[in-house]
Order: sequence, then C-alpha cells, then structure tokens
Amino acid sequence: MYAAAVAAAVLAGEAAAQNGQPGPQATEGWLLLAPPAVAEKRTLMKVYSAGSDAEVQAAVASLPDDDQIRLVSKIYEILTIPTLAGRTEALLDALQDHSAPVSRWRLVDTFQSAASCESQRQHALQKFEHAAARVRASSPDSEELAFEDWTIFEGLAACRVSRCVPESALVAR
Repeated sequence: MYAAAVAAAVLAGEAAAQNGQPGPQATEGWLLLAPPAVAEKRTLMKVYSAGSDAEVQAAVASLPDDDQIRLVSKIYEILTIPTLAGRTEALLDALQDHSAPVSRWRLVDTFQSAASCESQRQHALQKFEHAAARVRASSPDSEELAFEDWTIFEGLAACRVSRCVPESALVAR
C-alpha cells in the first residue's frame, strides 16, 4: 500500500510538472532509527562469555591479528568495570555499530513530525534510564541479571544512540 501511494504521488508530481503546475505538497514523515549490530557481534559475545584463554583464542582465531587484539582489548576493558550493570551497559553499547550508514539502521517507529519523533525518543530514554537506575540500585553486587533487566539495558543502549531522521534521508539513498 505504501509503495502504491509513493508511486501515485510521484506520477501526480510528474504530470503536474509537465503541465507547468507545482506538484502536490506531501508532508514528510520522520523515522526513529537505532544502529544495527556490529559485524563481529558473535565473536564479542563469545569472548565476553569465555571461561578460559583457550575459549578466547578459539573465538578470535579466524580474525586478523589486529582485529583479535582490538576485540579482546575491548572486552577486557568491559570486564574491568566493577558492576554487572555497568559491564552489561558497556557490552550492549559495544555490540551496536554506531558508524554504520543510517540506511542500515533499524526502524523503531515512524512519526508525522521531527518534534513528535524527538519527544517520543526522549520519553523512551527517560523511561529506560529510570528502569535501569532501579535495577542498578536493587542489586548492585549481583553477578546475574534477570531477563527483564537485560532487556531494560538493551532498550537503554538503543535509546541512547537512536536518531530521528526525515524519511527522505532513506528514500534518497
């Protein structure tokens, strides 16, 4: 249905242009996007959960030496964070490809205006921030997160780097 509407608008605009008239004024939608996962997500997770040097070496064996060092160093930095909640937040952030082109980002929702998109993004961020604060406070010394707590941190990580972009930014690519 969306493709048919776009095609109709394009045809109407072309017909109007041929007749010397301006085309219809379409209102542009806004997209709330979150970055995709990094290409080495599986490897990062294997290194993070490795229980021995042999498991770490097996996880990174297929990578070039520079990438092995970079990934193991990144996970080592995360593992030195003193709290489980902090490590979880850092890991989830590391699993997102912030540098990916916006055309590859995941669609979260659509909005009629930039203001409504940003308002909803901020509202979601505040909700996840409050929920994460409750998790951090309720079990600061815990070495295990419940599934629900993990999903709170996933949402928080995605909200922190999400963006509102005009629909045309993706259509033009």
